[in-house]
Amino acid sequence: MRWLAPVVVLTLALGCGRSTYTATGDVTAVDPAALRVTISHDDIPGLMGAMTMAFPVRSADVLAGIAPGTRVRFELVRAGHDLIVTRLVALGTAAAGRPGIHDHTPHHGGVVAMVGMRHLEAVAARDGSVRVYLTDVWRRPLPLAGATGTVTVDLPEGRREIRLAAHDGALEGSGPPLLGDAVAAHVRVVQAGELLESHFVVPLGTGMTGAAGIPPEGCVTPDRRPDDGQRLPRCVLAFPRTVTFIAASPDGSTAFVGVLGTGVSAWRMPGVQFLEGFAPPPPIAVPVTEVPHPEAANAIAVSPDGAEAAVAVENRVLVYVTAGGRLLRELPAYPGVVRALAWSPAAARLLVTVFYDPSGHLLAAGDGREVRRLVVEREGAAVAFSPDGRRAAVASDAGPIAIFDLDSEVAPRLFTDSERAVEALAFAGDRLLSASADGIIRVWDAASGTVLARHQFPTSLHRAAMAPRGELAAVGGLDRKIRLIDLASGALVEELAWHRAPVWGLAWAREILLSGDGDGRVAVWSLEDRIARKVVDGGEAPRIGLVSSEEVRHVAVRSHPRHPVRPADAPRDSGALPPGRDR
Repeated sequence: MRWLAPVVVLTLALGCGRSTYTATGDVTAVDPAALRVTISHDDIPGLMGAMTMAFPVRSADVLAGIAPGTRVRFELVRAGHDLIVTRLVALGTAAAGRPGIHDHTPHHGGVVAMVGMRHLEAVAARDGSVRVYLTDVWRRPLPLAGATGTVTVDLPEGRREIRLAAHDGALEGSGPPLLGDAVAAHVRVVQAGELLESHFVVPLGTGMTGAAGIPPEGCVTPDRRPDDGQRLPRCVLAFPRTVTFIAASPDGSTAFVGVLGTGVSAWRMPGVQFLEGFAPPPPIAVPVTEVPHPEAANAIAVSPDGAEAAVAVENRVLVYVTAGGRLLRELPAYPGVVRALAWSPAAARLLVTVFYDPSGHLLAAGDGREVRRLVVEREGAAVAFSPDGRRAAVASDAGPIAIFDLDSEVAPRLFTDSERAVEALAFAGDRLLSASADGIIRVWDAASGTVLARHQFPTSLHRAAMAPRGELAAVGGLDRKIRLIDLASGALVEELAWHRAPVWGLAWAREILLSGDGDGRVAVWSLEDRIARKVVDGGEAPRIGLVSSEEVRHVAVRSHPRHPVRPADAPRDSGALPPGRDR
């Protein structure tokens, strides 16, 4: 696993009741509509260390004459729990990007995409002007002599191509006036003989965050292929790189898709309409010898009310507002990469495991303070909360699952049927479903620890998702298939065979299942018939005995490695490794 620098985190050291602070920094984004300014600031004595942070401003007058790329001296005033910028004084041009800073944030108020070892930042305005800034891996401006390009924007009357030419440090062009809150724009640039291309949703002076890598055609109905299964997805989103995680709001109205290199985007369900992108993580310091790389969401967990989402990005946990994608706070970082993340359904608590760390960490979601450490054997793996939030399941890389009573300090109960890492856990009433690297799906009696059903497959399983009422579970892994398990009977009721790469994302949005793979495809499955069938059946869950997959259905799958691997020379975007572990 590569070296990870500790992330500078927000620590409000409030000595002596001080309420006004003065500091200097570089403005990286200005949002007049939302009255917010983002500043990459130096140390603020008595308050916080150097970091990039978005601040509210007192009034629009404070932002007058301030633009991204300006170095400023600014004043902060504490108002309750908020820090408000009351004054901004321009000092000159901001310092250029420098080696040692891992940074994918916008410097000019636009949207950033990393394309190979280059960064593109697209900016658009309502008057039809568009600008594209080109920087290297360290965000230093690239020479524009001989650079050419186009931006194709989506307009009500159709698509319009705008030619770009070098001007004032950017590639610039102009087209017809742009309407709405944002514009879809496809950028193609040739610089030093290299083609740089990405699709953007660019905000038009609004409070939107925008996004890069959003599928320009939306969710498209797939054609049937010779080896597809009986059921086809309703439609498919085609992202440019690996889908690393998918989550959904508890009410199923919004899905959140994490994609390597383009961050997290929010989608309105059931229509699968793009809503918003999440703001990129703040820059962090890294060794000069470490080349910046595309970031990936290792895990996503949504709060019970759907208002916030915690996103694990390597060793960092960032908490966002789901309506708008604004970064609320960054929790203290871990020495290693975050492996699993869950949000309690009953309290403002998170449960986190980290690779090579023998504990589950129960955290206060508000500030990341550790409430309790849940120790397991060797290394923590999958995590889950019971529906009432009073129990926590923490799996071990060695196989056992520990069930902790969060209302007491008694020793955990151990479920010990597995000898390999449990990669996914999901509660449903008095049932617990686990999926593991040994290819076995188990349905447990959560009270007694008895295995009620077991299905074995010749593949590693890494993702599981529970339907809203707990009637069905979906499980996916390296062999590209998705298995649907009936929790009441323990039976394997259906296999979904469509993906051409390992499945790394699974989430239910009401009766719709979303699955994402290593090729960047998100399949949207309409499973109302399955859910409706369970509702009609209704009644008390039948008592079940041990069921094997052979008793339910004979499954023929292609041979895949049974062990999760950690080779240092594995390609980073192959889609064949668990996202986050070796990337």
